[in-house]
Amino acid sequence: MNRPSPVGMMLQFAFGPGPANAKASRGPAANAGGDEACDASPQLLALAAAAKAWWEAGRPEGWSLEQHLASPTAGCDGSEAERALAQTVAHWLVQEP
Repeated sequence: MNRPSPVGMMLQFAFGPGPANAKASRGPAANAGGDEACDASPQLLALAAAAKAWWEAGRPEGWSLEQHLASPTAGCDGSEAERALAQTVAHWLVQEP
């Protein structure tokens, strides 16, 4: 069985399924456990937004969004946790709604 990562679940809970155009949704967040919409706490929304901002800030100079999505761990320090977070944020950004 393929279990989603906790960070991926957090991002999906906070923002809903990732949009195809890589922009955060502005509507109510979707619960990672089902199809029901639910309100995410301000703290969870802030955490997910911070994860996305961190990933965007680590984009190598001169790279497009598409290049960074193709190699989401570029700019990471090499730690497993950092690579996992970068991959999760990028995965969320490219998911279909």
